[in-house]
Amino acid sequence: MLIFAKDIGKRDHKHALEEKLPELKQYMEYQRKLFPYTVVRAGLDLAYKELDDIMDFIENGYRPSEDSSRREYPTDVFHWYKTRFPWSSAFMKMEEMHFALVVLIKAMDSFRTFEKPNAYHWAVLYDSSHNIIQVYNDLVRNNPGNSRDIHLSNSVEVNFDDFINNYWIDLDFMIFSQADYPHARHQERKSNVEEEIKDIMSEGVEPITALEKLDPPYQLDPNTIKLLKRDPVETQFLELKSAPDTGKEFINIYEEYIDDPQHGRMSVIDAEYIKNSEYMKAETPTS
Repeated sequence: MLIFAKDIGKRDHKHALEEKLPELKQYMEYQRKLFPYTVVRAGLDLAYKELDDIMDFIENGYRPSEDSSRREYPTDVFHWYKTRFPWSSAFMKMEEMHFALVVLIKAMDSFRTFEKPNAYHWAVLYDSSHNIIQVYNDLVRNNPGNSRDIHLSNSVEVNFDDFINNYWIDLDFMIFSQADYPHARHQERKSNVEEEIKDIMSEGVEPITALEKLDPPYQLDPNTIKLLKRDPVETQFLELKSAPDTGKEFINIYEEYIDDPQHGRMSVIDAEYIKNSEYMKAETPTS
């Protein structure tokens, strides 16, 4: 199983303050209607099917294979790849993303081990989750009966920005790039990393070298540096290392506590949900 910022297998968390804060309760009720594991898994399935169809199409001389169920094919497959998977295609070729999808699907189907994604995986997961959420939300709005076939939630649209805020550990693969969504939960780290890089560059250091000179807590792991440098992708970058399920993978957010200046002492996960509920409220248009 992939390690996200929260346990995607748990969807029934009850916030300690939701009975006192009506808007927070509404937010948590929305969270409990989501199926986070299914969002990720269905997104990977859709991405794999789409990419597999297009790669077969290319291999077959740009003709549909006889067993393909796809009705339409793009006239420019490489443009399709860049627009369909904008972040993944920025760092990986089709074949490399296809390999990453196989690795990620295998990890999602393993319930006895945990695997920690790196920047390459987060980019693929981001694109694939975005695409399936778009498909699902369109069904919820326009064809709710068919939305049950995907079943990413209990009949509510999935807020992609909030989903990323809650479940992505960081967005380091976006450093010095701009997303189409606020992702406020991750902006502080992203902005701080970018400022640190600029400070290092102001001393006459080349941009690529500056990436390697960051100190904690903004230090980037080797895979992220390779990704941002657009180094050729080696298979080892896309592999995942497995660790046994110890039951303690998320102990730091469920059993550790912090002091919130406004609400007092609370678990880390409750503090996270409060922050993300405020971000979602700020981004929701008022009527």
